Formats: sequence, structure tokens, C-alpha cells
Amino acid sequence: MADAVGLVKINLLNGRFHIFQRKKSPFWWVGFYHKGKHIRETTKEKNQVVAEAFAEKWYFTKQSQIQSGQLVTSTKTFGAAAKTALLNYEQSVKRGERSQSTLDSIQVCLKARVLPFFEKKPIESITNQSWFEFKDYIYKMFPDAKRGTLHQYKNAIRVVLNDAYRQGTIKSLPVFKDSYDSARIDAPRPWFNPSEYKRLLIGIRQHIKHLEEVQPRWVRAAQELYDYVIFGTNTGMRVSELANVRFCDVEIQREKVVFRGEPTVREFLVIRNIKGKRGTGTCKSFYGAATAFGRIVKRRAIDEPKKSDEKLFVAHHRDMFNEVLKATNLKYSESQPPAKRDFVSLRATYICFRLLNGADVYEVATNCRTSPEMIRESYAKYLGGEMFKDINRVRETVEGWDE
Repeated sequence: MADAVGLVKINLLNGRFHIFQRKKSPFWWVGFYHKGKHIRETTKEKNQVVAEAFAEKWYFTKQSQIQSGQLVTSTKTFGAAAKTALLNYEQSVKRGERSQSTLDSIQVCLKARVLPFFEKKPIESITNQSWFEFKDYIYKMFPDAKRGTLHQYKNAIRVVLNDAYRQGTIKSLPVFKDSYDSARIDAPRPWFNPSEYKRLLIGIRQHIKHLEEVQPRWVRAAQELYDYVIFGTNTGMRVSELANVRFCDVEIQREKVVFRGEPTVREFLVIRNIKGKRGTGTCKSFYGAATAFGRIVKRRAIDEPKKSDEKLFVAHHRDMFNEVLKATNLKYSESQPPAKRDFVSLRATYICFRLLNGADVYEVATNCRTSPEMIRESYAKYLGGEMFKDINRVRETVEGWDE
């Protein structure tokens, strides 16, 4: 039957699909509606009977594609979904549920590598196969890409897909299950042992003296780096947390301790409102942090630290830190394989120092705003016998045991 504009439309299979013919075209088309969208295609046939046979076969093929996820009907692209996901993530950051540093990392991954590949693809078309195609693309363009880097890209893609799933844009989430030819190398987090840590501090002090003679304008930055290192290794705070800590977040407290065999009173810091990877938290520092904090307050001329919302550290002296690490031959650990050290090694040093001094794994984990499992798997099991002060204690002598 022809409508007002001359379109002839015939419903088939109880209206599940239809064929139609435009007024000025001799060919029949086939179509059906799915999620409010008209899916259609020309049969390239002029004969109605032949067109109906083609249409029925075409219809069932499309239904199969819909069930398998091969037929994409959404008009929303991955790029558009990414914008929505980032806006929603920003709101989570403002509510304290997520960290700004994690959001920054996701934005960098999306902009640098993910969006150039996925931006114009329909969001419903992203499948497990899409991930492996993306990996092949990355390895082709960047042959030296590391497994950890690919993991960051995968997380960025998942943030977008998870948000699209919550919005109802997609009905299921791909798994992105990787298989690797070789096992991941199991290695401890790089830290500074006591002698290396002493060498590091001496190296920074020597760098300060060198700058006093040749580049005085950088002395203040080197002094801040020195206190940053001490503060980081005495608190175990993450790099992102150190970047956010303010003077008003820090409180100086005192406790009675036995130090070097003598009873004394020592200062430590309680740091609140720590903003980082896991939202907000609190920690109790080791004693060296109080001394570093005092120097920072004096150098910055902060009259009332408890009322100041200024950041504790003005700059991120990564380049200078790397210079010192290379000059002191500390950039790489002595482990096998050698591990590269950076500011993250300060947190690792705090954790290892506390464990070696007998601190409870659970207490260290809580103070560092992480899990006991992470402390055990990434630190404790590598320190091994160094932690076990009583492992050789005996209740009775076993003759010949130690010969």
C-alpha cells in the first residue's frame, strides 16, 4: 500500500520486518526497527517475490548479528562516552571518592594513545577483540611499550566502558583478558637500605653546597628536596599525597621513648586530610619528619602553620632528584634484575624501615593507607630473615645442630 508520499510498504513475518519501495525507485528495500533506529538495506531487486526472499534471509542474519554483538546500533562514539566518563569521574574526585592524581593519569592515557585509536568507534563495538587490535597497534607504533604501560591504557578504557555500562549505553562489559608468553618477573619495590639512604642524604647535602657556589638561585629548591626526601621516608606518603599536603594538615605531637638507651621525649607528626589514591586518610610519622617540617616552616616564614592552607612543598624536584641519584650511583638497585628508583622509592623505604624495626604489618598498612596483603606481597616476603629477629631462638640445645 502506498502512503501519502508514494512509499509502498509491505509488512512481513507478522510485522517483524518490512520491504518498501520509494516512488521514483524501481528497487525494493528491506528494514526493521531496533532500539528506535531504522535498520535498512536495499535488496537490489525489482521483483517483489525475489525481494521478499532476500529480505527474510537478511533479517535473520541481522538478528544473529544483534545477538552476537556484531551489529552496532548505538550512535554514541567512544570519544563522546569518554567525555561523559571524565565528567562523572571529576565529580567523584570532588566528593573525595577518587583521587585527582588518578584522574590526571587517566586523562593522559586517553589523550596520548587511547583516543587516537578508539575515538570514532561506536561504544557498542568495543569488544575483547578490540583490545587485542589496540595492543597490536601499540606494539607496532611503540615496540618498546611495557606491560605496565598497557595496563594503564586498559584501565583508562575500562573507566569509559564502566561509565557507559552504568549509563545503560552498553549492556555488557568486555573482559580484556590478556595472555602472556612469559611469566611476570617477581621483584621487590626498590628502596634505599640504611647505608644507601645515608649516601643519598649526603649526596643531596653536597649538591646544596655545590649550588651555593655555582648557582645560588637553586639552593632553596635543593633544600626543599632534602626535606622532601626526609619527609617522604619518615611518613610513607605517596607522591600524590605529598603534593597535596598543607601546613594546616600537620600537627606536631610528642611522646616518651627510649632513644639510644636513654629515656627521652621526641616529636612526631600527625598528618590528617591526606588526599591521595584512596581518598582521604591520616598517618603518624616517624620522628625525622618533625625536624624536616620545622625547617620548612622556618624557610617559608609561616607564622601560624595551623591556619595556613599553603602546600608544604612548592615544586616537584624530580629532575634534581635524578641528578643526585645518578651522582651517588643510586639510580638503580642492586637487586636482580636492577630496579629503577624514583620518588616512589621513598615510600618503599619507609615501609621497609618500619618492618625491619619490628612494626606490625597491619599497623604499617593502616598507616600507609593500603592493605596488609600488599605490604606482605610487595615488601615483607622479600625482607625475609632480616625481619625475623627471633627465628634462631632455641629452648634447648640440639647436639651437633650447628656444627
